[in-house]
Amino acid sequence: MKIGIITNHADRTLESDLQTWAIHKTLDAYGTAPYMIHYHPWNGSNADETVEKKGIFRKKSEVTHKIQQPSSFINTHVNLLGNDETIKELMDEHFGMDAYISVLDREYNAYGMENEAYLLKFAEKNAKKIAYGWNLNGEQAKEDFSGFEVLTVQREGANTFGKEVPIVNDPLLWIKQSDIEEIKDKIPKEQPYLFVDVQRSDNDVESFANKSAKKHDLQLKVIGKERNDVTYYLAVASQAERIITDSMIGVLVATLYEKPFVYLETDKEKKRVRNFIKDMKFSYHIQEDWTGEPVEKKFSVHEKKGVLNRRMVALRVQSLKDLEETLGITKNEVMVECPVPIKRGECYGCYACQEICPEHCIEMVVDKEGFRYPRVDSRKCTNCGKCEAVCIRLKDNNQIKEESYPVIYAGKNKNMDVRMKSTSGGIFPELCKEMIEKENGAVVGVRYDKKMRVISDIADTMEEAEKFYGAKYAKSDMEGIFPQVKRLVTSGKKVLYSGLPCECAGLRSYLGEDYENLIIQEIVCHSAASPKVFDKYMKHLSTALKSPVVNFVCKDKRDGWGFMDYKVCVQTDDGQERVFIGRRNNYIRAYNNSYLARPSCTNCQFVKDYRAGDITVGDFLSVKEWLGEKDDNKGMSFIMLNNEKGKRFFEKIKDRLDLYEVDMDTAFKRNRIKPIQYRNERTELLNRMDQEEINPLLQSYNDLRK
Repeated sequence: MKIGIITNHADRTLESDLQTWAIHKTLDAYGTAPYMIHYHPWNGSNADETVEKKGIFRKKSEVTHKIQQPSSFINTHVNLLGNDETIKELMDEHFGMDAYISVLDREYNAYGMENEAYLLKFAEKNAKKIAYGWNLNGEQAKEDFSGFEVLTVQREGANTFGKEVPIVNDPLLWIKQSDIEEIKDKIPKEQPYLFVDVQRSDNDVESFANKSAKKHDLQLKVIGKERNDVTYYLAVASQAERIITDSMIGVLVATLYEKPFVYLETDKEKKRVRNFIKDMKFSYHIQEDWTGEPVEKKFSVHEKKGVLNRRMVALRVQSLKDLEETLGITKNEVMVECPVPIKRGECYGCYACQEICPEHCIEMVVDKEGFRYPRVDSRKCTNCGKCEAVCIRLKDNNQIKEESYPVIYAGKNKNMDVRMKSTSGGIFPELCKEMIEKENGAVVGVRYDKKMRVISDIADTMEEAEKFYGAKYAKSDMEGIFPQVKRLVTSGKKVLYSGLPCECAGLRSYLGEDYENLIIQEIVCHSAASPKVFDKYMKHLSTALKSPVVNFVCKDKRDGWGFMDYKVCVQTDDGQERVFIGRRNNYIRAYNNSYLARPSCTNCQFVKDYRAGDITVGDFLSVKEWLGEKDDNKGMSFIMLNNEKGKRFFEKIKDRLDLYEVDMDTAFKRNRIKPIQYRNERTELLNRMDQEEINPLLQSYNDLRK
């Protein structure tokens, strides 16, 4: 998608340059092709110049006006199109964009806009027109914006249209600390100083700044004509000990770096700063009177470390989520391509609709992110309704628990060798052993195939079942598994099915009835990661290690099970084994940060006591707090028995385990009790993976490797 953006970047202010850059950088990260339209309407102020031109017979003088050119920062960091001063020049350009976005923070007043270029009058008829974050006011706006497919406003303009209009945040909030570190100048380390960026200059402001600096034995650094030098400003502001400012950028930098600061309210009309301060809940930083002595509590950061960052992330996430849906960068709000009335962002990819279809007209198709979604062949579809009836998103899947359940244990395998091969406490191997060796049954689990793809499979020997041991941090290919399970259980074969909660719910819904000879054991998961990213990363490792990868152990416990201790073990076809620090590994870090998750994981129903299995097994992550020094750091599971059938089967392996009964809150103290948080980095990363090498891409998002 090619996107043309028009802003007031020709103002050549620090704020306009950074806003322009933030918009361009963000859209570029999403895999679009952003172009800033270089539009610089002449305002007639102090821009006249006399140009002498030679004619054929005599010299003549012409009065012209200077063209406002973009700053060197914009020229360096942004793709510019055009060089236009009037709406007519813009209309003659024919840029050929798929969409145009107008981003303007000026107020649209009751008399309309003095410049129609910002109303995208130059856009081609077939292009999408989007207004982002306008400050709207007045009846004229209703008419002028009638041709826009998407309209979002600042909060001051929310009531202009008499209907609900999305309110979005300032694009400056898209800037992260890592972005500033990327572009700021490298300046020599100086004596500790107090940075002053106050555009109103008077004796009281100067006195207030001097008193503040003297109180903490700091030098005073006042930004002057260098203010619009973006990279220098960011360098100086980010290295300051304290900040006094009356600007949005000053407040933003202070917030990102969690620096003591005060905001001098020199202009009541600076609503964007006021809104930001209100959203961040730190109005205590506002200094309305600076004629007296500086007050320390105005400067001090009251929140604990990390709290401000979480608030910033929340604002940024919602803003970027709105942007994604506005542009159609993601298809999460689009309906799935089959008769089931759910959105793509709700679809678990459980295969139930494909497998239940009597006409075999639904196919699970891989999208560009690597996830499978249903697609119907409408020519074959008879509208029988079976796909809708079986969809787990449309039903309550929390129906398996019986009275007096669940019963919950913390547990670990008494056999240390078996426990060490497992991700946590070694419960699953005993369930497999009981089903295969004692019940003469089969086990369904997840393994790697010869190409290191993650697939669901069926084992009826322990040698085959051992391939299921250990977590696989990617969504598995489940093609044909549900029908195979049905054939086994209807023939009387006993089966242990192990999978993600959504997959377990999908199997239950597909079968339509409970089978006494089927035990469903769900795994408490973090999220279902993109198989495409995993495949690319395995290929990278094979190339880097000069031998095909044959096993990828996500949580090797040789040095311990804790977050700081576990390793990633990569085994290759040449018999070699490489061990890496787990939490710092680029792939594992991206997985843990939810950058690789299926969209439905942010809307997951299966958290805490909402369960789909007869038995639920998860990591008992609070074991260190619970057991203290008695914990051996080799892994502990929690086990939820959700009904009588699950309990009866579990009773058969209890003597092989060390068990401790616990309550629900203890079991889930450090486990997920709500869906994973939406992360805008996820869409950025997945959109870039087809254009970039996967390991450097993952490393660029690795917050522990920078």
